[in-house]
Amino acid sequence: MKRILAAIDFLDTTDKVINYVKKMIKESKGQLLIVHSETLESYLSAITTEFNQTPSMELINVHKKQIEDRLNEIHNNLSKDGIEAECILMEGATVDNILKEADIFKADLIVIGSHKHGKFHNLLYGSVHKSLIALSQIPVLIVPSEE
Repeated sequence: MKRILAAIDFLDTTDKVINYVKKMIKESKGQLLIVHSETLESYLSAITTEFNQTPSMELINVHKKQIEDRLNEIHNNLSKDGIEAECILMEGATVDNILKEADIFKADLIVIGSHKHGKFHNLLYGSVHKSLIALSQIPVLIVPSEE
């Protein structure tokens, strides 16, 4: 695999996904694109949860800056390991964004982490990895949340 897109969400599998793609990129000497997608709803949810305040554009921008800082930290850590990567914060529908970026990047593989959400959660919110598997024209590798 020469061009790998890793979709991260900063939840429990993010480090596993990053470590997995680092090994793949080192072995293949390929290119890496790290993406994170946020919706307006996820910004609002984070603000009410993390800041315990009424959402405002100022707080949305604070949260967005935190995400950008985390992406920059990942980029810097990858650079220290000798891996060139691009990190992108996307806004909008997650699955659509990942598929669009994979197409633009001409990815050979999409890597994403799994989660232990129950059937009720998946019924209400859907499953990003299941949607990617169903809609993607390229292989999708799911990194499990457990060892």
